[in-house]
Amino acid sequence: MKLTTTNFGEIDIDESALINFEEGIPGFENVRRFALLQDDEMIVDWLQGIDEDIAFPVINPFAVKEDYEFKIPEGDINKLKIDRHEDILIYSIVVIPEDIKDIRTNLQAPIIINAKEKLGKQIILDDRYPLRYEFYEKVGA
Repeated sequence: MKLTTTNFGEIDIDESALINFEEGIPGFENVRRFALLQDDEMIVDWLQGIDEDIAFPVINPFAVKEDYEFKIPEGDINKLKIDRHEDILIYSIVVIPEDIKDIRTNLQAPIIINAKEKLGKQIILDDRYPLRYEFYEKVGA
């Protein structure tokens, strides 16, 4: 399918690869279908909305905080139909400000994707991790 986006122009999307977020993403509950746009040369990937032209820059949180860890709640494991650890992709939303040295990500609300089942959910953790984790200096950018 062809999708016209603000950030990427017209792109081809494989409909079979769409990820369904049954609850949307907090604040964007009406956007339920996303395409994951990955670029092997970049540290940041994009979750591009299908139902609305919105795109979230996302990053593997383990790339910016090696000791990042949490447990996915059992209810979310069931909702996402997770059977194997290998099927999971974990991201966190990135804020890319004008001054790149202030780049940050939300470690308190990771996005969990079951790549096999094409299901996703943003979960909210306790306050063990910050909403605004600045990582420019940490990744040697």
